[in-house]
Formats: sequence, structure tokens, C-alpha cells
Amino acid sequence: MKITILESANCIFGKNLKGKNVIVIDVLRATSVIVTALENGAKSIYPFKEIESAKLNCKNGLLAGERKGLKITGFDFGNSPLEFTREKIQRKDIFMTTSNGTRAIENSLGADNLYIACYLNVTAVSKKLLEDKKDIVILCSGTDDKFSLDDSLCAGIIAKKISEEADVQMDDFSLSLKRLAELSSNIEDILKDSKHYSYLKSIGHEKDLEFCTQIDLYNIVPQYIDGKIKASS
Repeated sequence: MKITILESANCIFGKNLKGKNVIVIDVLRATSVIVTALENGAKSIYPFKEIESAKLNCKNGLLAGERKGLKITGFDFGNSPLEFTREKIQRKDIFMTTSNGTRAIENSLGADNLYIACYLNVTAVSKKLLEDKKDIVILCSGTDDKFSLDDSLCAGIIAKKISEEADVQMDDFSLSLKRLAELSSNIEDILKDSKHYSYLKSIGHEKDLEFCTQIDLYNIVPQYIDGKIKASS
């Protein structure tokens, strides 16, 4: 099994995804929102790159999204997983657009399977990938098409967990993130001075940071099929 980790959303362009599983990670905060919303009973999540596309396609659902970490004017939700409580979203469709995560998802179409991961479901995703036994491309959404430590450490943890159970081949970049994961005991300590983490803290999202850096809070694996994301069977 081969694992390739890509550092930001646009790095997947030109990659051959046929026969492979792609995992999209945007820990802070889009994929953490997706995992939490589905865990709390959302019917489906429809990801869009552009704000207008989300608006045009939203008929009887809820709009969720951000730009520069801030809730989009007129939307029902921003991009905080803490907003997506069961009483607000159960059995509802959510139409979502974010700066990095939903763009990374749209960029990844063409894979055999497209899964959604974050710290909250990292073990469930790793188990699913081991069951599928396909080569893996882990796409870190990054921040504005640049490396982001929060996503990359999560990718390293997935690579670490899979390599403990299977024979894995990795390039040096992917191997370096696996090694980082092996040496990391406290996620918040590792991330606390990183750019995106620090920015979200500066605009008042400390509670989101605490929530999103929890390991294995949930046991679901969201999967993108035919334009929407649902918990995989």
C-alpha cells in the first residue's frame, strides 16, 4: 500500500486518482464541521467552492460557511463545529462553502473513494482505509494553498496508524509527517504557534481549537458520493 500526503488543496491537480482512495483534511475547521454535523444527525452535506454556488443550490436546506474564518453574511452557520448541534441540524441538508476545505473536496473528484478526516475521527478513517486496501492520497487543505501544520500533523497520524497495521510505502515528505506524529504527544502544544491556529485564536475561536484537536471523539467516516457527503456504510 502506498501513502502520498499532499500539502495543500491545489497540489492534487495533475495527480492520477484512479484506483485510489483520497482523504481530505481541513482540521481548522471544515472537515471537523462535516464530521460533527453528520454525527449530530445532519442528512447530507453539499460542499461548494464558491459562495454563490452554495446559495443557488440551497433550496430547503441550511447554508454554512466562512471566508477568512468569519461567518458569511446571511448564512445560517459559520464554520464552528460547536454551532452544529443536533437540535439545529438533525435531518437537515447543509450547503457548505469554506476558504480551503470545500475547495479541496471539489479538487479531489475522480478518486475511487473520497473520505473526510480530522482529529475527531482519525482512527475510524484509518480503519476504513485498511479495509479498502487501496493506495491512499491524503490531501491536506492547507491555508491559502500553503502548508498548514494542523492538517499535516493529522495526515501524519493517519499514516502512522496505517503503517502499524500494513506494509506501507511513502515518499520523504509523507514519511516526515509520520515521524512527526510519532514524536507528538500533545496536539495543542505542537500547533500553538502555527499560523492558522494562531489566527483563529486571534479572532476568538479558542473553544473551536480545543474541540477540533480532540482525538477520536467520533467513530464515523464521511464519504463524498454524487455531490454530497454522508456517513459511509
